[in-house]
Amino acid sequence: MKKLFLLTACLVMSSMLMAEMEPIYYEGFSRCFDEEDENYGYTGGNDNLWGGDIAKAIVIYQDAPEWTFDYCNGANRCLKVGTSAKQGKATTPIIECEGEAVLTFRVAPWEGDSLFYVSIQGGTTTDPTMFELKKHQWTDVVIHISDIKSSIRITFTSTYKHRFFLDDVCVRPADPDKGVIRTVEGTMLDFGLMGRYYRSSSRTLHVEGANLNSAGISASLEEGEAEWFSLSTNTLPAEGGEITVSCKSGASEGQHGCYLYLRGKDAQNGDKVEKRITVMLEVALLDLQGSGTKPDPYTCADVILLAANEGTVWTETYYWVTGYVLGGVKRYNDTYDGISFTDDLSLVLADKAEEKDDERYVTVQISENARAALNVVDNPELIGQSIKVQGFLLNANANPMYLGKPGVRNVRTDAQYVRPEKETGMESVQRNVQSRKVLRDGRLFIECNGKLYDVTGKRTPIPDACSH
Repeated sequence: MKKLFLLTACLVMSSMLMAEMEPIYYEGFSRCFDEEDENYGYTGGNDNLWGGDIAKAIVIYQDAPEWTFDYCNGANRCLKVGTSAKQGKATTPIIECEGEAVLTFRVAPWEGDSLFYVSIQGGTTTDPTMFELKKHQWTDVVIHISDIKSSIRITFTSTYKHRFFLDDVCVRPADPDKGVIRTVEGTMLDFGLMGRYYRSSSRTLHVEGANLNSAGISASLEEGEAEWFSLSTNTLPAEGGEITVSCKSGASEGQHGCYLYLRGKDAQNGDKVEKRITVMLEVALLDLQGSGTKPDPYTCADVILLAANEGTVWTETYYWVTGYVLGGVKRYNDTYDGISFTDDLSLVLADKAEEKDDERYVTVQISENARAALNVVDNPELIGQSIKVQGFLLNANANPMYLGKPGVRNVRTDAQYVRPEKETGMESVQRNVQSRKVLRDGRLFIECNGKLYDVTGKRTPIPDACSH
């Protein structure tokens, strides 16, 4: 009887393994562990430690080599990505495959952090790729990848200063006969807008089902969230359809989004098929004065608020910002160290021309053909003027600061700024600042409202004679 039981168990296990497509690639970081020295640093994640003095191991043992790590450490049989001061990133080696594949992995947030996203090179997906993670627990993620020509590379990263644990990264060829639930391109409901500033109180999701049984797709919210959110339907046919998530009146500022679960069963073997979608709605609004468009630009206060808000999501969208030019950036170790009148690579803006509090300043990076028209060395008349610039506020490839302050990056073309015209006789913006270039003994100074500033941006006594 015992032998018969073992034989039956082996057959069951074999059939289960055969049902799952063989992995093309797998990384479990299983060697990130040291039983002999528990203080070596391989802690966090799989030992239920989520923050504090953990995950310090510098050496990251890989089951499959050639990952690229930026600000990562070894944790307990998993990987920790990011630090308290730096955005982390982990990229797989090139994974050779064609057609369609399924990416699965586990991810969990560092204590107090939550935002995480995935980018895929060499393939496309209509599945969500950005997530708000639940505290003190692992989340199993499934992403279907299509249009693969020959290979893919996958990058796991976070937003500014958000950290996370990563484990069990696996890529399998897609089983054409296996049941799946997908979202249709262009309707993903993750963090599409900046901050907690959402345009509508409802969202419609287009769902596509394939190879599911006749029971179709069931929809539900996470436990406790039905108090604040509602669904247009709890069932969809096996081929999919539309479902709308709406916010109920009275939702608190903390209820800025919800988890939607879509579940079905495989038509062939009845296996469970599940997808979790993060839906963000207009619940908690930031008190922004502008919308980031050219006719209604963000103010400097808006930029500072978005940079400080932990719910703000980095996007690669250009936004318009308005402010008064105070000068360029004086730098120390490539960070903001005051205002300079001889820097031609950047601007300092504020909501008032007479602003003295540098906590209310915004820095602007100017480059390419926008530089000649915007830098204060060649255009001292801009000091005290109100201008508009368009650039990245928050950017997936860099932190939200420029030279250590909230800022606008990549203002690079003449279509990305609006400034008063030089000496045109046209009506210009009223200002109470008078500025001009001054040369003395071959040295450049800027005279601003009767005060002379040297190349460091410091005030210097007015010389007896100067030419300009």
